[in-house]
Amino acid sequence: MSSQHPGGASIPPHLLQRLAEKQQELDNLLVIRQLSNHLRMHFDELAEKFEALTQGNQAVSKVLENWASVFRTIALTDTYAVQEQEREQSIAEGTTGSADSNGASLVRLPTS
Repeated sequence: MSSQHPGGASIPPHLLQRLAEKQQELDNLLVIRQLSNHLRMHFDELAEKFEALTQGNQAVSKVLENWASVFRTIALTDTYAVQEQEREQSIAEGTTGSADSNGASLVRLPTS
């Protein structure tokens, strides 16, 4: 396997072997570069998905935080309804009790 150098001299076999090794090393590095680019793209997509999950979790968290207020409102409404029913019943019976001084009150706001 003797090659001719452009100047007419032959290239020693150990240099040809070294050249072949370097070419193989370059090919391997190009494969690694390509795989690294695929891996980077995969992680970029994964990061975007995690960002979407984070935003979704924040929305769910806000909804769950609001449930405490919803339950307090329901309890207040139930308490008010019971007090109102007792007050109406006492008015119907003609007794005057302390139904007006029970504390909790509900303000109704029009929604439409």
